Amino acid sequence: MIKIVLCDDDQKVFEEVPFYINKYFQSKNNHRYKISCFDSATALINALEDEKNFDIYILDIYIGDEIGTNLAKTIRKRGVESPIIFLTTSIEHAPQSFETGTLRYLIKPLDPEKLYEAMVAAIVQVEKMNDRMVKFKTENGVESVAVNNIMCSESYGHYQYITLKDGKKIRVRNTVAELFATLGKYGGFVRVGSPYIINLRHVKNVSSTDVWLYNDIKIQIPRGKRTEIKNAFWDFQYEGWED
Repeated sequence: MIKIVLCDDDQKVFEEVPFYINKYFQSKNNHRYKISCFDSATALINALEDEKNFDIYILDIYIGDEIGTNLAKTIRKRGVESPIIFLTTSIEHAPQSFETGTLRYLIKPLDPEKLYEAMVAAIVQVEKMNDRMVKFKTENGVESVAVNNIMCSESYGHYQYITLKDGKKIRVRNTVAELFATLGKYGGFVRVGSPYIINLRHVKNVSSTDVWLYNDIKIQIPRGKRTEIKNAFWDFQYEGWED
């Protein structure tokens, strides 16, 4: 299922955009979809805090007192790489929007054909992201995991315990170096000391001593690695969503 977010404070948009999206998907028999509407940036951020996941974001530039480009930056800082489409009456913020890896910048009144073109491009990007799966050989057989769902791993003995976004843990028989070599192909992964690998897509903050992930996992940074980890985190905030 493709999960689509529409964030706008205009009731007319909540009627118009879903109408055209529904019409678009009527010709796509192989796609199931769901549209979730939010009338404020705060409501959308709260949904993300509750660990809700979405595949495509359609945002207004002006959402009450919020600027949509700031909302997009907040979404990106949570490690979300999903395509973002802006729908707005103004071209004023177009340059800032593309700093967040915006897929399309559409001007109101809405041109349905432009929206359809944006949806085609967004779905291609979503499918490309879904193809970024890594396979692990576990005690229960081979398990495929989306790279974006991996939060971190911790080493115990001859095993690595991988924590996923939903809290599930996977045990694989690899060394830290072997697992890091596998994950490193996808970018965004760093080692924190000897036992840990973290996915920068899910890092909430880096303090002078610890890395905090969005599920409140705290990992202590070895003294000699603090500058390196901080730099990796901040670099990723600005560059990590660009494939």
